[in-house]
Amino acid sequence: MMSEYYETTADKFVFKAKKDLLYSRDEVWVKREADECIRVGLTDFAQRRAGDLVFAEARPVRTKITSGGLIGSYETVKMVQDILSPTDGEIVEVNPTIESKPEVINRDPYGEGWVVVIKPASGLSVLISAEDYFESMKVKVVEELRKIKGM
Repeated sequence: MMSEYYETTADKFVFKAKKDLLYSRDEVWVKREADECIRVGLTDFAQRRAGDLVFAEARPVRTKITSGGLIGSYETVKMVQDILSPTDGEIVEVNPTIESKPEVINRDPYGEGWVVVIKPASGLSVLISAEDYFESMKVKVVEELRKIKGM
């Protein structure tokens, strides 16, 4: 059976990229919805690099956003990180679970851990395929491990 993920193992970690999604260079994934909207979440790599999330929030519904603009943020004991929009548009739905249970992003980043749904005002041309994202992610994984090991 074909896997729905591209996977790579580094050290003791398995990093995944879901095959049927698009990705931004800012570590968010995008899933096209039937109504022309897009569902957006953090990549597996982003949540693994961050560690256990202790807080997550999204900007409210009806917030107008620009590509590269803030759609939310997440926090671990080590860091606070912005979640950046992959397109211009408007937030039409926010995942209510992430504020009360931010760990859902760690547990299921490509499913229940989605962050917002956006009605795009422009195209998604800046996004890359799962295959291209996976290749760039593998390079980032190696770089991160070098930093951690002080090499």
